Amino acid sequence: MENCPPVVCEASDLLLAFVNSGSLDEWLGDSGATPAGAASDVAAASELRASLIVLLREHSGCSLDPTEVEAAESHLRQVAARYPLVAVIGAETSSLVPAHDGAFGRFAQVLGAVTDLAYRGAWTRVKVCKNDNCHRGFFDKTRNTSALYCSPTCSSQASMRAYRNRRKAA
Repeated sequence: MENCPPVVCEASDLLLAFVNSGSLDEWLGDSGATPAGAASDVAAASELRASLIVLLREHSGCSLDPTEVEAAESHLRQVAARYPLVAVIGAETSSLVPAHDGAFGRFAQVLGAVTDLAYRGAWTRVKVCKNDNCHRGFFDKTRNTSALYCSPTCSSQASMRAYRNRRKAA
């Protein structure tokens, strides 16, 4: 990312890789972790991804039912308790590392990335594309955090769709 502090980039890249991945095994394989295999891991990843996407849609200004947002926040609190991070403190540096290995440890890292982004004031910059055909997660690099689309292509598609709808209505 351009103009992005390295720590923010690492956190947002981890989060977006998880949100935009096609499958748990693909995401775990890309990160160098052992593929999940267990149906419970896949279900946990799907629920975690769905809850995160609800919050990213909220960041994007999508009109959502408040109970849907509350349910997503509640689920993420439960997941955070289930997949904890442990502080590792040294003389030169400190970090948070997952208490578990495998898929659950990677889920904890994703939640740690969300917390890190929130701490740095960048959590609301992680959004989901408002193009009806896309819905990919992206990091909003605009100065006033007003980006709605993940790329100029999606922006053009949405603009053209709106233009055609206006023409039909006229």
